[in-house]
Amino acid sequence: MACFLTCFMACNDLEQAPTNKFTDAEYWTSADRAILVMNMAYSQMYNAGKMWTDEALSDNLIEVRGNPSTTIIRKGQANPSTAIFKDEWKWLFEGIKTTNVFMANVDLVPNLDAAVAARMKAEIRFIRAYLFFRMSNFYGDIPFFLEDIDVAGSKTIRRTPRAQVLAALHTELDEVIPVLPKKEELPAAERGRITKAAAMMLKIRLYLMQGDMPKVEQYCGMLINNQSEYGVYRLFTTATEHFSAYENLFASAYEYNDEVILDYTYVTLDKIWQDFIDMVPPSVTGYRVTGKTPTQSLVDSYIMLANGLPVRGPNTKPTPYDSDPSYNDSPSTMYTGRDPRLAATVVYHGATWKDKNASGAYVEQTINITPGSGENAYGGDGGENRSQTGYYTRKWFDVDHGLDLRMHNNIIMMRYADILLMYAEACERNGTFTEDVWNKTIRPIRERAGFTTAAALDYPGATNLREIIRRERRCELALEGLRYYDLIRWGSDPEGAFNLLNGTVYGAKMANALTDYIRVETFKYSANRDEWWSLPQDDINKTPTLLPNNPGY
Repeated sequence: MACFLTCFMACNDLEQAPTNKFTDAEYWTSADRAILVMNMAYSQMYNAGKMWTDEALSDNLIEVRGNPSTTIIRKGQANPSTAIFKDEWKWLFEGIKTTNVFMANVDLVPNLDAAVAARMKAEIRFIRAYLFFRMSNFYGDIPFFLEDIDVAGSKTIRRTPRAQVLAALHTELDEVIPVLPKKEELPAAERGRITKAAAMMLKIRLYLMQGDMPKVEQYCGMLINNQSEYGVYRLFTTATEHFSAYENLFASAYEYNDEVILDYTYVTLDKIWQDFIDMVPPSVTGYRVTGKTPTQSLVDSYIMLANGLPVRGPNTKPTPYDSDPSYNDSPSTMYTGRDPRLAATVVYHGATWKDKNASGAYVEQTINITPGSGENAYGGDGGENRSQTGYYTRKWFDVDHGLDLRMHNNIIMMRYADILLMYAEACERNGTFTEDVWNKTIRPIRERAGFTTAAALDYPGATNLREIIRRERRCELALEGLRYYDLIRWGSDPEGAFNLLNGTVYGAKMANALTDYIRVETFKYSANRDEWWSLPQDDINKTPTLLPNNPGY
């Protein structure tokens, strides 16, 4: 079996046909074998590395070491040979090939229960739709096919207009939703499998990227109000002695809680992720170098705890809605009294790092980052290996990790708070936002985050409501892989890609003896070029029928 899987994975690419010696009839002889291929498709759908890369494409994180593709793209220097264009294309088609091979062959399995087969097909069709949707968000018009193609077909395939692809994906999801189970119908051993709610939420994300806000409002409302049909979900609110509910939401100890709609599953020892070795402060055992770091823009998005007002920073627009006049951006005071999700997401100067020691006992350390303050300091000895922004990453860090920062906490792909935020955004856009909508969406999210005052929790009225909702979305979902797609769909809006992915990327106020913000890089976003990625040059060379390329390439 291991030999088969190795060969099968090696040939999962648009241009190649299977090279293994297993014929369909020889392999598809048992349900166990079909399940192995289905599990392979699950593993090809997403992973922690994809999430962190997606964040580095946005204004939340910047990747600084080795001139990576994410920074090349954000600097406006990408070309058709940029590595990530090929890597992402290949990875997506590997997963798509797995799903198409499964669909073409699962009916060969003898004596496979019809209901089991129908559910397996529904899960595979969801995964295929998820992969095609991701591809369409990067490349726009894409090769689209719902059956396996041979070598000859791969050499002549053409791109399908994005609108047609998304319409077809809606049809796919409409057909699988009735077949998929609710989460309450899953036995414990099957937690993490695709459900009705996950398929509904994928439809909502399609509508969101299409700009169909009436449909977003309609389908979010269905998940919020018809939980007997789609499954019962609620905000996770379990706090413990040392950790808030928001922190616990992402911990392995609370996996599969009632907020989670779909996650990418990791398992102790067998399946882990290790990205934190390049993201935590150097004083944390297991640290290697600093690769991706949070930006000042992300830090400035977190409002004040007492009054719910925003703060002023180097990226603040010329005419923001009322900001807190008492806010002081001194490095010693600027993080005080802020939205508690800031401390749960970003490591700043003076932050408390929480972990367990080798004996399993809870421990804390203060992280000092200002120049000259110690081993985590910006600009000190070994500075090239430290944070380039004066910040490190906290969110997703699980104190129940293994050696060398091996994490096995699941990566949440879809959760109920996002449903509430998409519903709020859609209602605002559709002119149906009311105080009741606020009290069902933004208020409970802020209450879970730790806000307690009326000034921060009560409905603020219609003034600046769109910016407030978008800011809330950024803070609640920061470092979950969604920010880049929000920026792209908002486009030339004040909070969209054209404005926020252009200009100086700032770090903490640690330059020039703590009087100025670090200037890390300059981003350049061109509306006529950077909405879509280039097709990979190698694939254009092999398949000229993919031309014309996207604008600007």
